[in-house]
Amino acid sequence: MEKYQVIVIGGGPGGYEAAIRLSQYNISCLVIEKERLGGVCLNWGCIPTKTLVKSAELVREINESELFGLPEIPLQLDYSKIFERKNKIVEQLVGGIEFLYRKRKIPIVNSAATRIIKQDEGYSVITEAGESYAASFIIIGTGSVAKSLPGIQIDEQDILSSTGILKLDQLPKSLAVVGGGVIGCEFASIFAAFGVQVTIIEFLPRLVALEDEEISKRLALALKKSGIKVLTKTGVLSIEKRDDTMLLKLNNETELSADKVLLSVGRIPAFDIQTVGFDLKTERGAIEIDELMRCSEEGIYAIGDVTGKLQLAHTASKQGLLAVQHIAHLVKGSPAPAHRLEYINIPRCTFTYPEIGSVGYTEAEAKEKFTEITVGKFPFSASGKAMAMSATQGFVKTIARTDTGEIVGMHIMGPQAAELIAQGTIMISKHMTAESIEDIVFAHPTLSEAIMESVEDLREISIHKI
Repeated sequence: MEKYQVIVIGGGPGGYEAAIRLSQYNISCLVIEKERLGGVCLNWGCIPTKTLVKSAELVREINESELFGLPEIPLQLDYSKIFERKNKIVEQLVGGIEFLYRKRKIPIVNSAATRIIKQDEGYSVITEAGESYAASFIIIGTGSVAKSLPGIQIDEQDILSSTGILKLDQLPKSLAVVGGGVIGCEFASIFAAFGVQVTIIEFLPRLVALEDEEISKRLALALKKSGIKVLTKTGVLSIEKRDDTMLLKLNNETELSADKVLLSVGRIPAFDIQTVGFDLKTERGAIEIDELMRCSEEGIYAIGDVTGKLQLAHTASKQGLLAVQHIAHLVKGSPAPAHRLEYINIPRCTFTYPEIGSVGYTEAEAKEKFTEITVGKFPFSASGKAMAMSATQGFVKTIARTDTGEIVGMHIMGPQAAELIAQGTIMISKHMTAESIEDIVFAHPTLSEAIMESVEDLREISIHKI
């Protein structure tokens, strides 16, 4: 039986980065991954979706060429080329990670792990192929899978998950998106730009329900303006195929037809590995971890979606690096992690049109936690750079504690919000106050000036706010 210091189960963003960091620490490791390195994010999620987002963005700009002083540009969309570009970028990135593994001589087993067995010293992992590997430590990063609804089966032909919709090489004429969370709204925004008739059906009262309520309301308006039909407080009772059309029966006694259906009602932790000689504590299917990513069984760590925390690639990556840092402390006596991961300070990005970036508490959460808060806002319609870009939808909203002035939340809707939110993340993570931001000079003309002005508005000294 081959022996390693660490076995990483799952080669997603958390797992593959953890293995590279282990290699940097000269700690021997093995990665067990049944698919390709990169996990859902790189192969069937974040990256392929964002390549489509860019194509959709260009389509919008071409269709609005007259706004930029250009003549109307006739556009003949060839989705097959967009699809080909998406696949090419994914292949290039996955190939790059595989090259890094070869360069560092990190072994990969392309199989599924089926059992983890506790031994006198450490653990052994058995794969689907019947192979056995031993290690002192295990890092579990098996990710998540798409949820379904009672009586509705994802077949990846007509009823699609986020993975299946990325495999479509032709555009449907109409698409019903069941679920108005981040994934559903992103795909709705993309396909609407490509000329598909899109309807979002959301059971809750508002879209992207975990975001600040004001952001949620403004997003619904923006999507409707883009031609997307939005149905909230609406459930889907059944979906059946009639000829070449999918018929959705809704709980408001109406029906809706569409060529394809995207079922995006959330994801659940994926962990179906048998444990022998020990049990792992779980809650609603998620593996419980402490602040160092340790599970209830000594020597076993869990990272990423399987932990039930924020289901984001960068969450998994940071968890993986912290787990490795603690393992390195135990194995090599290197410094223990100096900080703990504050999940509330992890930025969240939604690549709709317009984009959303958020970090920290929403206004409602901040009121509940701190009682007295101050809110500053600045609209992109008053930003010179946004006007030059013809991208004036949205605003920056900053939330601070009234007693200390500490910034505890930032929410951005508008151009490049996913990039801009990094500034808010730094401010909040470093416990900066509205007054301390005065030490920072923001370049002009940039979109980031909207952040500066929203922070100034906390003290009612914004220069350009009307």
